[in-house]
Amino acid sequence: MNSYECVFIFPPDIAPDARKLQLKNLEDLFLKVGAEIVQKIEWGKKTLGYPIKKFNEGHYLIIDYKMDPAKTEDFRKTVELQDSIIKYMITSRDFEAEKKAADARAKETRAAVPAASAAAPR
Repeated sequence: MNSYECVFIFPPDIAPDARKLQLKNLEDLFLKVGAEIVQKIEWGKKTLGYPIKKFNEGHYLIIDYKMDPAKTEDFRKTVELQDSIIKYMITSRDFEAEKKAADARAKETRAAVPAASAAAPR
């Protein structure tokens, strides 16, 4: 299974109850294609960089998931049929490599702080 991230943009004027229903429908769609949801992040309402389907704002939802690459095209086709999604983007992710890189940056930062304080004049 490969790791992916999908950003969904919904219309900004949607009611909270309808948004919860859409999230439930998306979760069902992920389960239907055999995906494992790793994380869900709601960014909320944001201004779009350019108008999309006559909307200047949109409600953002980010879902990190793992899925068999062979099912990606079926998933895309199903998402494109959803009227409630004004835009979406799927990107491939390597969560393990990102975690290792973040750990390495944190380690470098911790190592640089004592060295900087030792070099500072008193």
